[in-house]
Amino acid sequence: PRAHRRPFPSPAPVVLAQAVKDTLLLILKIVPLAMYLRAAACKYSVPILGCDGELCPVAIGKKGDCVPTANTAEQLAWCEHAWTPWANGLMSSAGIDYRFKCSAGDGHEFAKILGAIEVWGYVLLWAAPQMGAFILTAFMTGAIHFHLTFLKDKPEALAVQFALLAASVAVMLLSGEPAKKKKAKKA
Repeated sequence: PRAHRRPFPSPAPVVLAQAVKDTLLLILKIVPLAMYLRAAACKYSVPILGCDGELCPVAIGKKGDCVPTANTAEQLAWCEHAWTPWANGLMSSAGIDYRFKCSAGDGHEFAKILGAIEVWGYVLLWAAPQMGAFILTAFMTGAIHFHLTFLKDKPEALAVQFALLAASVAVMLLSGEPAKKKKAKKA
């Protein structure tokens, strides 16, 4: 009699798992992480997606009956009065003799640098996903550090920042190739 043959495993679970992973990655890249493109557009004064809105006084710590939207006026004000002093403080404490600039006189240089990093990271999400996700993870880690140390925000006020951080970390981890199993050495 014939020995029992083991049937080949069905590829369906593997294909389904890959499809779920690919769909999740696509959703993460489009839904939360595309916010980086909007933020970069506002840093470059591109009048889309509400970037051309008015400065909300609440965005700069004043009283008002508006909600900040991170439009161009707000981001440039934040850059000049908050991001630049924070970044220059980091550079100084690290002993690096460089001063960021972010005013109308210098064309909001630091805002443009940050916008370029956001675009670069987002484009790389599609061309080299782990690298793009790493750049956006580092970027958002810096943003969270800024909010916690410079602005003294409470962590619970940073839901959007933590969500973006989690999304970029997820893309970074899910985009890697599966680890190959090592073959046992023959004695």
